[in-house]
Parts: sequence; C-alpha cells; structure tokens
Amino acid sequence: MTSQNGQPAPHGQPARQAQAYPQGQTYPQGQTYPRNQPYPQNQPYMQVAPPRNGTIAWALGFLAYIPIPFLGLIIAGITQTIVGLKQRKHGGLAAENGVRAANWGLTQLCWPVLMVLVIVTGLLTGTPSPTGEGVLFHPVMDTIAMGTVSLYLVVGLLEAIYAIVGTVQASRGRRVLLPVIPFLRTPRG
Repeated sequence: MTSQNGQPAPHGQPARQAQAYPQGQTYPQGQTYPRNQPYPQNQPYMQVAPPRNGTIAWALGFLAYIPIPFLGLIIAGITQTIVGLKQRKHGGLAAENGVRAANWGLTQLCWPVLMVLVIVTGLLTGTPSPTGEGVLFHPVMDTIAMGTVSLYLVVGLLEAIYAIVGTVQASRGRRVLLPVIPFLRTPRG
C-alpha cells in the first residue's frame, strides 16, 4: 500500500486515503431546513384546440363504403351535407371547405334521385311481359338503366378519390378545390 505522496505506508499501518470529493461549503450546526416541502406547482396545462379547417366534412365521405350497396352513398351524401353546412359557423377555411364538402354531398345525392327517376320512367313506359312477371323495358330504357348503373360506379370511385384528397388537403390547412356542382355558396366574410 502506498500513502498519499506515493511513499509506502509504514509497516502495519493502513494507508491514508485521498479524499474522494472536494470539501464544499459547510453549514452552521444547528440550522434546520424544512422537510417534505411541496414542489412549486405550475399552472394547469390548457390544451389548445387545433384550428378548424373542415377536414371532418370531407372525411365523412368514407361512410360511402358502408357495406350496404347504394345506401352507403346516400348516407355519406347526407352526412357530408349536414356536417359541411355546420362548418359555416366556424368561419374562414372551415366554412369554405365545409360548404365545398356539402356541395359534394349534394352532388352525389343527385345520383339516387336520377336512379329513382330512371326506374319509375322505365316502369311507366315499359310493356308488361307476356308471362305477366314484370315489365319489359324499351331498348332505350335498357341503355339509360345501364348508364345509370355505370354512373353509380363512377360516383363510388369519385367518392373514394374526393374523400382522400379532400381530407388530406383540408387537414393540411389548404382550400379544397375539387370540382362539384355549386348548389351552395361559401359565406362571405
């Protein structure tokens, strides 16, 4: 064993150890410090709501994919119209994107109206079948009915595109400028 100065310690005596920590300020004896003092508390955290931008009205377009044919598209159109119009009260970008989503909801609701008109017209103008089991459409009505079914598929595809693009653009704080029939005007101001 060696001592502090590097010399061996005398035989039979323990080596003197160097201090492992520096001596700091010493406090006067007898002074007591309070124990179990609570930590200082900060003000309660207040969550800040994200800015409204009409994203919800566009995202509800995904309701069109409820696995009930035709009904999902109608539910999505009605919901987008209602929620889109409610976005008007928030003003600014939310109102603009909300009205645009409501216009898309009304645009896609034109399809069921057209479908009902085609079916009613086909039933009223068709001729009874010889077996009495229904109505035969005229060849023109067959074409119109097939066109209406094709329109359903196009509107379904457009709904997917519009729901994705509208949701992404609105969530990024941008104006959604997808082409729709302008049934409603954006509020001024």
